[in-house]
Amino acid sequence: MKALVRVALAAGAALVAVNPALADHSWGNYHWAIDGQRLNLVVNHSVTSQWTPYVNEATADWDESRKLSFSSADAATDDLSRRHCRPIRGQIRVCNQAYGQRTWLGIASIWLSGNHIVQGTTQLNDSYFDMPRYNTPAWRLAVTCQEIAHDFGLDHQDETFGNVNLGSCMDYSSNPAGGVYNGFDYGPSNERPNDHDFEQISAIYSHDDGFTTAVGSAATNFGVREAGKAASTPAMSEPAGLSPAEWGRAIGTDGHGRPNEFVKELGPGLRRITHVTWTPDAKVAR
Repeated sequence: MKALVRVALAAGAALVAVNPALADHSWGNYHWAIDGQRLNLVVNHSVTSQWTPYVNEATADWDESRKLSFSSADAATDDLSRRHCRPIRGQIRVCNQAYGQRTWLGIASIWLSGNHIVQGTTQLNDSYFDMPRYNTPAWRLAVTCQEIAHDFGLDHQDETFGNVNLGSCMDYSSNPAGGVYNGFDYGPSNERPNDHDFEQISAIYSHDDGFTTAVGSAATNFGVREAGKAASTPAMSEPAGLSPAEWGRAIGTDGHGRPNEFVKELGPGLRRITHVTWTPDAKVAR
């Protein structure tokens, strides 16, 4: 009996690796190039001390993936650096600042060479997280967890704020802490990844590109050169900006019909994609 169970589990794992339909919330085909090894992504902290525990906790949760691992580095934390949040070649950068009441809680941007991510940023908007509704551990952790995941190619499992939580930070919710809020029982917490998220990571990263665009992992020379070539283009070094006018053309909408994904062409084969998390009740022009 135990042998049969082991065979069944092994078969199931193989299906996850080869059948994306079993785990279907990748963000397009966007991924860091991977050389067949566990990919290490460096997450640079350009955050104030209030955010440090949440960034650490989110990356520790995602580090449980068998395909990705994360290490931390310090980046500039002055007001101007955090506001601009310029990308760092081959790595992820997380910033916080009072970006203004622009009706968004967080944005994640990835810079692409083809479909390969070469750098990514997450920006967390203190103009809302300083408000009583959002200034809670659950909101801070859920949004941090979600935006960092966008930076390595994961999309949402669900984009409706007002339904029962799926128990994943990749699920929109009006109450990420779970439980009863305004008379509705949201069920489990949405502060962390769930098994389906890890299945999707396995589906995305179970291949070998022959090089990696991540700098700080055991990068091949080819991978470092490719990341550097893309990042050396002036447009690739510019920050994502704070508004749709800077993010580019809308190419996707959330469950409320609001544009939440934008693309900006930066040169032949080079693009920046920005994913925005609007506040639950935001009114956004389509």
